Amino acid sequence: MKESDEFSILQKYFKNLGSQFLDSSGILIGPGDDAGLFKTSNEDLIFSTDVSHSDIHFPKKLDPELIAYRACSVAASDIAACGGALKWLSISLVTPSKELSWLAKFAKGIKLFTKDYRVPVLGGDLSRGKECSVSVGVCGEVKKKYFLSRSGAKLGDSIYVSGFLGFSRIGLEIVKSKKNNLSAKEKRYKKKYLKPKVNLSLGQELRKIANSCIDISDGLIGDLGHICEQSKVGAEIDIELIPYEGTYKNALTWGDDYELCFTVPKSKEKKIKIIEDKLKMKLYKIGEIIKINNIRIKKGDSHLKMSQKSYNHFK
Repeated sequence: MKESDEFSILQKYFKNLGSQFLDSSGILIGPGDDAGLFKTSNEDLIFSTDVSHSDIHFPKKLDPELIAYRACSVAASDIAACGGALKWLSISLVTPSKELSWLAKFAKGIKLFTKDYRVPVLGGDLSRGKECSVSVGVCGEVKKKYFLSRSGAKLGDSIYVSGFLGFSRIGLEIVKSKKNNLSAKEKRYKKKYLKPKVNLSLGQELRKIANSCIDISDGLIGDLGHICEQSKVGAEIDIELIPYEGTYKNALTWGDDYELCFTVPKSKEKKIKIIEDKLKMKLYKIGEIIKINNIRIKKGDSHLKMSQKSYNHFK
């Protein structure tokens, strides 16, 4: 490794990532100082941070370009869940690799994400360590009155999800298998895990009609449970209405799909079709907010019992 100086590496591989979007994001002073500076209009700001760690959130041997892109996607999903517009990223990397080619590929993944979502990187940090870890800070904008929280669900609200669950779980197995000659469906599963779509446009449409929202990172049951807990309500969902692939247990508890789960009052449900047509996507009604203090999973005339509700890092 010839360029062993941290700052030389930052200058060569990580400078000006997404810089073409600085003006549109209100950046006044970009990377290069101790912190960046940006202005806002009449919007309020959203901040969130997400950590992706080797062999927990991604396989250790995963291509660094994909590590970077995936880490950005899963962090930015929090902005979508709040109904915000993504404004900038801040990325900190701990890597055991001494290879400049590894860092170049990682930077390429960030650059691709900034291009896909038209967002700049405001700054970050780079450090050596025993394991690869990526911390992504995200900033978004939304007026306070339109902020989608977990605490707004009301009795009688319909519960929706924005897409199929379980794809990412299957995709991870395909990545681990290192299988070649994938079918079209297997490629979709793999892409869902490696490059989960950030539903920013959907989140901004939902803030006009939804009472609550969350992204499905740790599993539908666990994440819907967060809405119920903070809204002091319960939920009944129908397994036959939930779009999923693989086993229903994996689909409902594994997570990593980063679809949005949201609740809408029945008086505003007619606007769902308008959003579907505008964004060219399908939204799935899976249940209803009810008064009980837990989540019931309906299957026909009976209810399913599940001991595991979501992915748990400390279990």
